[in-house]
Amino acid sequence: MVLQGKNSSFQGIESEVPISEIMNQSVIELDVSSTVLEVANTMMKKGVGSIILTKGDEAVGIITERDIVGKVTTKDAIPSTVKAGEIMSSPIISAEPSTSIIDASKIMVKSNIRRLAVSKGGDIIGIITDRDILSISPVLNTILENLIEMNEETSFPEVGETGRGICQRCGAYVDVLTETGGLMLCEDCMDDEGYFD
Repeated sequence: MVLQGKNSSFQGIESEVPISEIMNQSVIELDVSSTVLEVANTMMKKGVGSIILTKGDEAVGIITERDIVGKVTTKDAIPSTVKAGEIMSSPIISAEPSTSIIDASKIMVKSNIRRLAVSKGGDIIGIITDRDILSISPVLNTILENLIEMNEETSFPEVGETGRGICQRCGAYVDVLTETGGLMLCEDCMDDEGYFD
């Protein structure tokens, strides 16, 4: 990936880097009738955070770690008795491989998702995550942060702790940031710096 030009930090990324260059091509699929326990075991075995659910040859939904925690664990449901199709996100939100990283970021923020399927000719050929996007360039931290602010429905609290965003030290996209020493930091970076509640 080569970025050229006078203002390559933004324009180069937007015009030169399609999501196909940073997507994870390892797409794991399971049948929609699988149990949440089977999905979770597959995620652990394959080291992935999402599974595409299929019915026959057609992708019909996606299930993520967050779906399992939010829709099964917090409800005290038994994973072996819940079908993946009951908690999947559907339809699958996707983008073409040639979509720019900036446009993919906008889709993810507007759809409030952390994983975006990459599809070609109706087939899912990859997955891109918010961390994939943030890992390719520090300038995207600012861009994604601005997109989040523009699409945030609720205002941030005035003091200290805020909602989700990008840690200004490690660049991780997290659910909780705390203003510390003039920077918005995640819990891990606060711990590393010796800041404790």
